[in-house]
Amino acid sequence: MAINRAAMKELPIQGYLDYKGIPYTTEHQNLRLVEHDSLVVNLTKNQFYWNSRQKSGDLGDFIAAYEGVDNKEAWVKWSEYGRYFNGQDADTKQKYTDRPKADYQFDYSRWRTAQSTQNSEDYLVTERGLDRDFVKKLAQSGLIQQGMARQDRETGEWQKPALLFPWYDENGKVVGLDQQGTTVDFEKFGKRGTEKKIAAGADTRYGYNFHTGNGADELIVFEAPIDALSFAQLRFDGIKDKNVTLLSLSGTDHQKVLAELDRMNQANGHLPKRLIMATDDDIAGYKAADIFDTLQFEGMENLRAIPKDGKDWNDQLKSGENRFELMSTADSHDRLTALEAFADKTKATTKLSETKTIKDAHQVAASGGGRKISRYDRQRERDARKTQNRANNEKIIHEALERTANYKNDPVEMQRYLDFIANGQNYSPRNTMLIYGQRPESTIVMGYKQFEERGIQVNKGEKGMKIFGAPTKLQSIITSDGNKVYWRDATPEQRRAAKEGQLDTRSVLHYPIETVFDVKQTNATLDQLPELLPNRPVNLATDNSPEQLERIYQTLKDYATQEQKVAVIDDHPDSIQFLANNKPMTSNGIAKGAMVMDKKNPDNTSIVLRNDLPLTDRISTLAHEMGHVSLHKNTKLDSHPVHIKELQAELTSYVILKNMGIEPGEGSARYMNGWTEDLQKLADYKDKDNTVLSDVTKASTAITQYLSDKLTNGEAITYEQRVDKTQEHAKVAANQAMQDQTATETQGRTR
Repeated sequence: MAINRAAMKELPIQGYLDYKGIPYTTEHQNLRLVEHDSLVVNLTKNQFYWNSRQKSGDLGDFIAAYEGVDNKEAWVKWSEYGRYFNGQDADTKQKYTDRPKADYQFDYSRWRTAQSTQNSEDYLVTERGLDRDFVKKLAQSGLIQQGMARQDRETGEWQKPALLFPWYDENGKVVGLDQQGTTVDFEKFGKRGTEKKIAAGADTRYGYNFHTGNGADELIVFEAPIDALSFAQLRFDGIKDKNVTLLSLSGTDHQKVLAELDRMNQANGHLPKRLIMATDDDIAGYKAADIFDTLQFEGMENLRAIPKDGKDWNDQLKSGENRFELMSTADSHDRLTALEAFADKTKATTKLSETKTIKDAHQVAASGGGRKISRYDRQRERDARKTQNRANNEKIIHEALERTANYKNDPVEMQRYLDFIANGQNYSPRNTMLIYGQRPESTIVMGYKQFEERGIQVNKGEKGMKIFGAPTKLQSIITSDGNKVYWRDATPEQRRAAKEGQLDTRSVLHYPIETVFDVKQTNATLDQLPELLPNRPVNLATDNSPEQLERIYQTLKDYATQEQKVAVIDDHPDSIQFLANNKPMTSNGIAKGAMVMDKKNPDNTSIVLRNDLPLTDRISTLAHEMGHVSLHKNTKLDSHPVHIKELQAELTSYVILKNMGIEPGEGSARYMNGWTEDLQKLADYKDKDNTVLSDVTKASTAITQYLSDKLTNGEAITYEQRVDKTQEHAKVAANQAMQDQTATETQGRTR
């Protein structure tokens, strides 16, 4: 029997929703699912559109997408419903086949709106966390309206008036609107808790929009009106004096963005300078932004902005923090790829947890022949296992550290390692080296319990990485032959002798070996992943404005003066002449900076920078000289040769700059090629204690963690004015450094 595919395609999607008990709301000729409000069914076309997942089609496509099955299984379910539907009476079938006409036009004059907006204002303030004065201004300007109270058709209960977000076109005419319910009912409206609709017949080329200035220079795009308003309140100081347009998609349809760009081009004679996709921090938001990774317009920069304390901008507002991350669309595409990879992995991972039974020693003995083992024997067996495990773990750690130390022999591996530590792992330098030595592709590393506290489970069978835990004090006994024995390992006789004072005891620091896992070894979900992804304190790849550069420079300078206890001389009129007299000239001319240290008093150390350097050069040069201070201020002059010290400072500078989101030098690859000769010398250098690379890790990690503590996305974490107590000291040190050259020496080559 031939399959009638045309008849199958005619089977109503709405009927299938009722057949499966899938809840939805009605919006004239559309249905919107309650649990997935970006999934809309067009009743006129009998087609579905799932914007957040970029999927659409007929009932068969719907079953495959919604139920997560392959096409073969979807066909089986489709056929089952077909047999059910064909067995219904004519009236039931007619209910689904009489589809609404598609020519309905939105007419704002037919909407009944209330004189007062008090209920809507209260909802935005109490439920959404917006400022009362800001909301009142929105109402006064017509950017929010209030509908009329209405009676629920199913329950007969009166619903509070809906909040309306009118869509204005370029002529000021309302061509559509978002309708946001203000009655909170999670049982009726699902996880969102409120009803949300788009007005029937709304012109889908538009969306909720408003602007500052003439709005011509920047377009910022959001998924929902409340996200746009939340962002506007959070970033008001940053946009109030600019020409910025804010647009809500009421979903994730990028076609609205293209239509708005076309209108802006016609109205202003040019496209905006920047398009910022500020859609949600989830896979749907990344997909909505991803189209603009490849779609480039001359003169317009495409960027991606995401909140740092929640999935959307209203979450960010309610968190009380004013934080966000700005990245390129290429970086956003990479993040999407990672999210999709996790989605595939999560989908493939079984949800059934298995109970693992561990048999102790007496159970093993019982199964082997019934011999009872004494408590003392069991304790000795456990101690033996601990000792063996410790030995195995120490071997793993030794091999990992040795592997990392050997990266100095390979410039490519060296750069990969530097890029890894530049990501800002929240671990000590030694543990950072251990993690990379065991699992170089690691991104987010935590212990089993740390993941578990966040609702994340390590996958069964995953092999963890070994690192050192926080030190603890352990009591040890010094035996008669001078050996040290931990109290836990001592015999009863040794413990008794120690208690009686016959053997000495000492407290020693003990570093336990712990096991950690990478997030890719867990069942982390898409909702959990964005919160765990590492964040740079600054990102000059996406924002190198003078304000951003100045904050970064001042933060680095604070570290040098407050943490490293050195004066930074960057505005002395004689600095160029001083560097010309004391540093060798190179093909680049006079040196950009130097670390200046008093031979007799190393505490009297300064960093001298040319006073004519632009901010970008100041940052890179200061980072280089700070590397010298961290690495060489308190070391013996003969600890490493000069060329090794210079390379260490260069490597430290590389990590700091990379952490800030820029490729050091004129490009990472060319920059590394410039080290070829020195890297070869490093490979040949006999680093007997393996300190060259570990010292670089320690120095760069200390500085990047300071940046993370003080900045987020280039903005100071605390907005209190800081008093620079070192200014007078810096001036005195500057004059002394310039005048008393005989008491100083310079270290490092030209920057």
